[in-house]
Amino acid sequence: MSNSIAIIGGGPVGAIFALLNNSQKSKILLLESNSQIQTKNDKRALALSNGTKFILQKIDVWKYLEERLTPIKTIHTSQKGTFGRSLMEAKEFEQEALGYIISYGDLVTALQKKISHSENIEAFYRAEVLSFASKEKTQNLIFKYKAKEKTLNCDLLVLADGGNSEINGINIERSNKFFEHSALVTHIETDIPHVNIAYERFTTMGPMALLPNLNGQYSLVWTGPKGVIAKLSQLDNSEFLIALQKHFGDRVGNFKLSEKRMTFPLRQSYISKYPQENIAIIGNSAQIMHPVAGQGLNTGIRDAWILADCIKKDVNLELKLMINKFNYMRKKETKDILWFTDSLVTLFSNDIIAVNKIRGMALSFLDLIPPIKKKFVKKMSYGK
Repeated sequence: MSNSIAIIGGGPVGAIFALLNNSQKSKILLLESNSQIQTKNDKRALALSNGTKFILQKIDVWKYLEERLTPIKTIHTSQKGTFGRSLMEAKEFEQEALGYIISYGDLVTALQKKISHSENIEAFYRAEVLSFASKEKTQNLIFKYKAKEKTLNCDLLVLADGGNSEINGINIERSNKFFEHSALVTHIETDIPHVNIAYERFTTMGPMALLPNLNGQYSLVWTGPKGVIAKLSQLDNSEFLIALQKHFGDRVGNFKLSEKRMTFPLRQSYISKYPQENIAIIGNSAQIMHPVAGQGLNTGIRDAWILADCIKKDVNLELKLMINKFNYMRKKETKDILWFTDSLVTLFSNDIIAVNKIRGMALSFLDLIPPIKKKFVKKMSYGK
């Protein structure tokens, strides 16, 4: 197996992959474009599944997060304007929680702390990747660090940079679906404590979620047409809270405070043609999905887990064959999760009255059929 692994992207997925391989003989080099300080105060909320909790425990990072986590004890799912709802509680499935909310900054800070004490991992922050070249058995990565160009030789290159950068010398073909929708995210306070309940509310404009967070706040994810979301982002605080109250309803009481709002476009993307070199692709570099059901990050972390497992088990397998095996193993789950999230958005965005009633009945029946609920929760927790 490879003697050196270079990872482009030091976000959660890239950092977790590095730590999963820390006990191996391979030398690991991690290249991240941001500084460590840039990510420390990032308050974006991340939803961690129980499968992700298991992986973070394996790399001995979970203990650093426990004081900054908010467990989700209950998930309340409903659709606006009709009867029917589903209620899932952790105790039904003999679990401590159905998931956990943590800020991006807290998660990455804990991972960076662990990396700084790892002998086999060398991290370069504020590094700019310039180009990649593969000749015979040699793979060279050229990057700029502290105003100087450096050349890095690696056996295996892992892309975990979110798919945002184009690297000269690496050709990846992707299939993209643009939703023409955007998401607005912020932190919200209400006059009723959240008691660890997460709300998934489907509306004709698009799904919205209220996720319990620290200090009694909720993290809001509000999706809808780009023009509508752009207008919402420009409202003053009181106007925004009025619009939110009207759209969500009074199930969580009165909205009384919102913090800075951020928006980003929504799209679905997956790899249609992989590069020929010894390159493995994980996280948002491999697939991007709609944020409904919070599966994007957890799917990426499972990428990191399975790739690390392939490296560990297939020590005598030719590197390219190992990468092909990994790609094959991930294709089905990725396809299933992409189909699942896309279907949820399509199904619940239809405003036909008869369809609304059927959806309401389906949500109600979900509560009455334990095996289906159990399978649904397993899918959300472990991707299976």
